[in-house]
Amino acid sequence: MSPVDILYKLDKYNKHLFDIPVDEQINYMNSLGVPKSDIDRSYKQFLCQEYFSPLWLRMFWSMTACVIIPILLIAFWWKGRKVHFEYKVDTIAEKKGMDEIFPQELLSQCSIGREEWNAGKCFTNADIRYLFRNVFGRRRPYFILKAMMHIALFSARITRYAPEKIITQLEFSFCSSLLTDYCHNRNVKLINVMHGEKLLNIRDSFFHFDECYVWDQHYVDMFVKLNAEVSQFRIAIPPSLLIDCNAYQNSSVYADYKYYLAHITDNEMESIVKSMTFVKDEGKRVKYRIHPKYTDITILRKYVKEDEIELPKNVSILESISNMEYAVGSYTTVLLQSYLAGKKVLIDDVTYCHIYEQLKEYGYMLVMKVERLERLSEKQ
Repeated sequence: MSPVDILYKLDKYNKHLFDIPVDEQINYMNSLGVPKSDIDRSYKQFLCQEYFSPLWLRMFWSMTACVIIPILLIAFWWKGRKVHFEYKVDTIAEKKGMDEIFPQELLSQCSIGREEWNAGKCFTNADIRYLFRNVFGRRRPYFILKAMMHIALFSARITRYAPEKIITQLEFSFCSSLLTDYCHNRNVKLINVMHGEKLLNIRDSFFHFDECYVWDQHYVDMFVKLNAEVSQFRIAIPPSLLIDCNAYQNSSVYADYKYYLAHITDNEMESIVKSMTFVKDEGKRVKYRIHPKYTDITILRKYVKEDEIELPKNVSILESISNMEYAVGSYTTVLLQSYLAGKKVLIDDVTYCHIYEQLKEYGYMLVMKVERLERLSEKQ
């Protein structure tokens, strides 16, 4: 069993977003007080994320971290002896092929290197001092371990390429504010780009970057309510939300309805397929697009023919949205992208009826901004 498989199995014991009412989450977050520094911001965000975990799982991660910390401290420092400056890069960004999430306002300011993202992991002597001064101490071992892992990644990038800026998508990471502080110590500016839909969730609390690009004032208000640092925000619309559908026409990937999946269970997938039978009854076509990280395709294939499955590796999200009439799903980013592209949107209030009832409370953009959204139950 791989480490990723272990993480997924353990994650099922955590509470998730809709398991804890918004008011309870906000009350807990506010009870932590006002952060005194970026390091404190990170630790408070860590405590907010830990709030979703049972005590036994927190203890498990703490004990595991205690074993791993001294090993990694020595290993990364040893690697650092061989890591040296190679050449100068203005800006480093993640190598994911996701250019469509970067707004033009940001791209026009810098020359981005992506090949340099995977630079390895290392600690310099200065990093060791930084860790002992800012990270080690009375904080939880798992917090220390994750901070070490992130700093080792950033140290290798900065040591090898001396960038002026690093662009991330890390507002969900409790290490984000700490990394801002670390980058400042190395004369680097840390910029964050919003890349997916957000709901009110204290997992995204307290964060601070030099700049944080978001899609709408709605998200600024949401993050400020979550105690994120106020001055960092820049509102800019990326190409992923400004789709020219005419530029991506492709009849071979067209379907009248496309269901955009996230994490699915057997029962959920069975319910989804049943709720979409009306499409074929109308003589139209339906396709199911998997999420590249969360959808278990083996479950999907139990209920859906192969020619009804849309794979991200074969069809880009811009092409997918451009070649349909209706986008169907729960609260995925794709529904917002589709709505802004002039497509029709169906919110799934059948399989995910319990989630649909809570979307306004959790601040879902489409529910808050659009007066009347079509619901899947109306098609039954």
